[in-house]
Order: sequence, then C-alpha cells, then structure tokens
Amino acid sequence: MTNIYDLTNLLREVRSRYQAEHIDAMETNKKELATLKRTMIPGTPEYENKKQEIQLACDMAIIKAREKAAKKATEAIEDMKEWERTGVRTINTEALARVNALRGIPVTTEELKQILSKHGSSNYWVQRAVAALAEENGIPVTDLPLDSSLDVKLNVLDQLSGQLDLLLEHFSLTGQTREASEARFLYLNDDVLNNVVNIYTNRVKDLSEADAAERAYYKIRAMSGQMSKACAISNSLRNLKKEDTKNMLLYRLAKDKDIRSEAYEVAGISDVMAEWKGGKADRYARAVTMMNGIKTVQDTEKIKEKLRAYIDRVNNGLEPENEFLQHEITKTYKKNTFIGRALEEMSGAEKNTLFGSSAEPEGGTTAE
Repeated sequence: MTNIYDLTNLLREVRSRYQAEHIDAMETNKKELATLKRTMIPGTPEYENKKQEIQLACDMAIIKAREKAAKKATEAIEDMKEWERTGVRTINTEALARVNALRGIPVTTEELKQILSKHGSSNYWVQRAVAALAEENGIPVTDLPLDSSLDVKLNVLDQLSGQLDLLLEHFSLTGQTREASEARFLYLNDDVLNNVVNIYTNRVKDLSEADAAERAYYKIRAMSGQMSKACAISNSLRNLKKEDTKNMLLYRLAKDKDIRSEAYEVAGISDVMAEWKGGKADRYARAVTMMNGIKTVQDTEKIKEKLRAYIDRVNNGLEPENEFLQHEITKTYKKNTFIGRALEEMSGAEKNTLFGSSAEPEGGTTAE
C-alpha cells in the first residue's frame, strides 16, 4: 500500500464489511434462538446445550470477521508506514544540493512551486528543504504542494490503527456504552477518513475549523520533545478561533497518554487540562456521541425519549448537567427540523435542563 487514498478506501471497505458480518451473525443468532424456543422445551439439558451451541457459533463468526478485518487493515497500514520510511531513507543528494544552494536568496511562491515540480514531487528531503526555504522567506507552507512530515504521517497511521482496534473491539448495534456508540458513529467514519487524507497530504487550505483542530493535534503529537509540544500547544490554542474547535483539541489532548504534564505547565494550561482530565473530556465525549446519534433520527418521539433519558439521569443525580450537550442542542435545534419539533413538544422544565442556565433560545426551527 503506497497511497493514502487507497488506504482510506480500503479502511472504508473493511469497516463496512466487518459491520455487515457482525450484524449478519447477530441476526442469525436471533433467528436460531427463536426457532429453538419453538421446537424445544426451555430449561431442558438438550435445550441448554443447543442454546450454548448457537451462541458459540455466533461468537466464533464475529471473532472470525474481526480477525479477518484486523489482518487486512493492519497489513495495509504497516505497508504504508514502511513505504513512507523508505522514502525518507532515499536521499537525492544532487537535487538537495541545488535547493540548499538557494538559502539566503529571496524566492517567491511560484519559484518554489517550480522547484518542487522539477525536483520534489516524490522526494522527501527536497520537500523538507523547500519548506525551510518557504519559512525563511515568510511564505506559508500551505501555499505549496508539500506533503506532511514523516512524524505527522506515522502519527496519523497510528491513530487509524487505534480507531480500527476500538471499532473491532466495541462495535455493537445494541450496546448502550459510550464505547459502543462511538464504534457505531465515530471510529473510521467518512469524516475521519477524509480528514486523514487532508492532514496526510497537507491540504489544509479548505479545512474546516474542526479539521484544523485535528491537524493541530497531529502536529503536536509529531513534536519530538515536551518543550516542543508545549510551544505547539500554545500556538494552536492561540490560533484556533472558535470555541468548538478548541474544545475538540483539548479533548484529544486530555485523552492522549504520551504528552506529559510539563508540556501543559510550560504552555500555561495545567489548570485547564486538570479540568478536562478530571471529567470534562468524558462529558464532551458523551455530548458529541449523543448528538451524533440524535441528529440522524427522523422521529420526534424517539428524539424526546433520548433527551428525556438524559434529563432523568440528571434529575436522579446519576450524572451532572452537561454543558457541552447544552451547547450542542442550542447550536443544532434551529438547523434540524426533527430536533426543533421535539423540543417544542417538551415542557419548560425539561427545556431548562437541556438549555442550561441560559433561557431557551427564541425563534422557530428551519429545515436542515
């Protein structure tokens, strides 16, 4: 595998096929158990033995599908890593010398594009040298057709491997856990895979603010030391303008186990990260997962059921009010007809919980 577009398409195929095989196994299990109940007497040794046999067949079918998916995707990801490492090990000294000869000479964006066209389309070190020239001349590297660095690419591939593992481990149509919901809606979804292509190929001009947060996270991860990570964290939080985007980055940082506390201390956000690691990240994840599930529902009764389940948990002290969910609802209800109608049919007390301390927003809903 030598192409990020081919890899993400393969992951789409692996994701869809595994989910389909998982669903088929569960449907077969359900039908066979129903047949068993009609044809045998529950509670008898024969019944229990057959029931265990049916469940074992279901479990084995899912395990087989999981192993097949893991093997195919993991081999492709590892092939891609080796391809990228091979490119770094290949040094065209002649072309690199020509580019480095331009150090100290003013160059324009168009001139650098011409150099890349002749020497750098598939030459890692020439691209890095041109990037250095661009920075030397105050030219944004995003104006040039440059690939991301090896560290960023390997981190992206590691993230894909991590999402693959979580998808295969937690996917379930009936599971009520946060992990199961994320496996259904988030891991290796089309938005994630499209973002991967943009980050991998350094095509960032047309990225949304949310995509910019993902790119910032990968850049931070790619920094070699904690001081470098601290500088990247500080710069990213300063440059990301929207609160939603900053929250996405802070969530990713809170879940990252490799970035040490000293990086946050140097960046001046120790207290912020303590809050996120102390519960804020979990509330954020629950809010995003819940809203992703609700946005796809076109039945106001089901939407109200999901929202009231959250309200009941808050009222019974099972979980605190979720400021991120309140924000997501406030942001979404005017854009989504079904959510808007569901809220119109709910009581004032229910709306107060859903919208938080602020008054319920005024105005009608509009179709999405």
